[in-house]
Amino acid sequence: MLNALVTPAILAVVVATPALAQTPGATPQSVDSNVEVLEAIVVTARRREESIRDVPGTISAVTAEQLESKGPIAGSGDLLNTVPGVRFNDVASENLAEVSIRGSGTQRATGADSGVGLFVNGAYAGSSTLGGRNFKALDYFDLERVEVLEGPQGALYGRNSEFGVVNLILAKPKFENSGYVRDMWTFDLDQNRVAGVINQTLGDTVAVRVGAEHYDQTGGFYYDPNHDKYYDSSSGFTARGQIRYRSGPLDVTLLVDGQDLELPTFVNSLLVPAGGVNAQIPRGYQQSRFVLPHTGDDGMQQKVKRSMLLASYDLSDHWTLESTTMVTDWTSNQQYAAAIDVATAIEMRQQGQIGIWPYGQVRTNVRDRTLYQDLHLTGKAADGSLSWIIGAEGLSQRDDYQLLVVSSPCAFTLTGSFCSGTPSQPVCVRPLPTSINCPTPFPLIYGTDARTKQSISSYAGYASLQYAIGDFTLVGEGRFTKDSKEATQGITALYTTTYTKIPTTYKFDADEPAYTFTASYKVPSFDSTLIYAKVGTGYRAGGVNNGTFNANAPNPFVFTYDNENTTGYEAGVKASVMPNIFVRLSGYLSRTTDAITSLNDGCTVTNACGVGGQFFTVNGGTIEARGVEASVDARFRLGQGVLSTNLSATNQKAEFDEVPTGVSGLPIQGSRVAQIPDWTYSAVVDYRQPITASVDAFINVSYSGQRGGGQDTVTVATPFIPLSDFDIFGARTGLNFNNVQVAAFVRNFTDEEVQVLKFTQAGYPLSARFNKPRTYGLSVMYSW
Repeated sequence: MLNALVTPAILAVVVATPALAQTPGATPQSVDSNVEVLEAIVVTARRREESIRDVPGTISAVTAEQLESKGPIAGSGDLLNTVPGVRFNDVASENLAEVSIRGSGTQRATGADSGVGLFVNGAYAGSSTLGGRNFKALDYFDLERVEVLEGPQGALYGRNSEFGVVNLILAKPKFENSGYVRDMWTFDLDQNRVAGVINQTLGDTVAVRVGAEHYDQTGGFYYDPNHDKYYDSSSGFTARGQIRYRSGPLDVTLLVDGQDLELPTFVNSLLVPAGGVNAQIPRGYQQSRFVLPHTGDDGMQQKVKRSMLLASYDLSDHWTLESTTMVTDWTSNQQYAAAIDVATAIEMRQQGQIGIWPYGQVRTNVRDRTLYQDLHLTGKAADGSLSWIIGAEGLSQRDDYQLLVVSSPCAFTLTGSFCSGTPSQPVCVRPLPTSINCPTPFPLIYGTDARTKQSISSYAGYASLQYAIGDFTLVGEGRFTKDSKEATQGITALYTTTYTKIPTTYKFDADEPAYTFTASYKVPSFDSTLIYAKVGTGYRAGGVNNGTFNANAPNPFVFTYDNENTTGYEAGVKASVMPNIFVRLSGYLSRTTDAITSLNDGCTVTNACGVGGQFFTVNGGTIEARGVEASVDARFRLGQGVLSTNLSATNQKAEFDEVPTGVSGLPIQGSRVAQIPDWTYSAVVDYRQPITASVDAFINVSYSGQRGGGQDTVTVATPFIPLSDFDIFGARTGLNFNNVQVAAFVRNFTDEEVQVLKFTQAGYPLSARFNKPRTYGLSVMYSW
């Protein structure tokens, strides 16, 4: 019933993004007693300051105040769930999750570069290793705004920006004395987050900004009774210090920050039906969604150290030199165990089922070191009709990636015992008195230890030229990038130095040009209406798959894949239909060749492989994609208060138009590209009402939903798995008393249960990963 009501209601309005309104907490400028003016945000997404409404393309900006008004930021999805065409593929793990724009995601190919450029303060923050397709918690602490550019952005931003760019702008030191302290408690998680930021001037030319946030959590939803811990717990801290010097034409900010966090990891619930559909568990097994005992370890840890130097120098009234330097060193480690523990495995044997080996364990350890430098010059001439950018960029990354997989050193049979341990301390557990003892010595290896060392160097020169002829504007952007990637990978039998794959070095070198051409026209009789059309290109870098070949796998594992390239076309209109209503409509087409595609080797813990499936990346063919995005942003006076509405909807589709022949395991021609819902929707309604001269009340209701689409790439061995449809609501309400704010919030108000990831075997359910249930919380903030 809810779906039947929500979808027509959303579609009945030409809907939109929350990007273009003035911030909900700001005091609106009154036009008359009933109408408010929407103020446009100034952005720097095209490496120059400009009004978001003047950018001829699909661009969104979400301010810190708009994010705060919806409730606590618990992950990257909270930054982006109101931006049309943008989707956060949340699979309950920060390491595995990724940002997707216009269907760019490659699902769980976690060692591949993202097709979306991830930037912080204009510096590249992504990487081609595990965890590099998502932002870190540190990146969304003390934000100023989020900027999103959709469509190919390879000309301005380079490699891995072929479907768009997300740039997080951190709050810089301001020349004022201000700050805040906030305490936020989430009851269902028993989580407390304490944050504080102090901004202080040290004279006319120097300002500092220092902040930190501490996470403490003792509860959760997903519980492991064997280790008395919650899979979805967070603990640790983030911290940042900045100093800014501004004098005359020079403006320089030095930033140093870091994080040390224990973050939620994922857990899957077995959903095997009875009736013999699964040979190892013929009687079926329905595991609890929330209580899942494991024998092995589960957890995730991320540590980050980062320094940034941001500088600008006004050479004259028309020339500005800007520099961005960033150095980062981060590690991300994750552990996840077999689906069941020893006690459950013994229970299955007592029922006459082979069951699942309970000692399975996977460990991933990643270290990434990045040096990024951008230097560009902006200028204007001809009374502002001509503007240009010329710049150069360099990127150097060093990645170390370890994938350790523990497997049974003995054949796993109905009559056998459970073999485990190490070569020096073997372990044999007899599940039944009649079980045959483990062979001596154990005949098989204990698992594999795959290690990849990778170095990436990327250098580019780029330029942009914009020329306005009356109401008509032309923009041309171009870049030439030289990339070099070298990866050495070797795999040893676990606990030994014996290679199961001799170390091999792979090299990738590419000289890639990219361009964007845009034409726009401001309708003379409608000053706030902009019509535009553009074409652009971008590419994503190839790489090496980290994993092992399994002879029993239905899809053969491959070790390397090449670059992909995308050409995109877009046309759209932006219009202020009234001073308080802004509408945007855009449509796009794109064609991607040598599409980087995620495949599953088809293994499961209950088929001939005996181990969990591995996702790896291939060049899957040519993809044709198209979509329409609509938006409206409005603000009204309602009684003595102000009502703001931000709505959005996107319809999209992508298919494999061409697939190489003679290669097994590739996508089926004509099949749909994974992780692209047919429809995505969002809505935010915010109301502010003054009560007295010093007290005002507010309420914010948010919604996001999706319909249709498939989860994984469809192959001969992998059937179509539909994405879960969902409607998620949240709300936040409270009071402002002078400098004190007290608020209550609820997330997932209707307690919607969503399978964010589904696993099947031979078309039957095997296991699933679920979203977080409803949570309530309170926050108290004092600001000055």
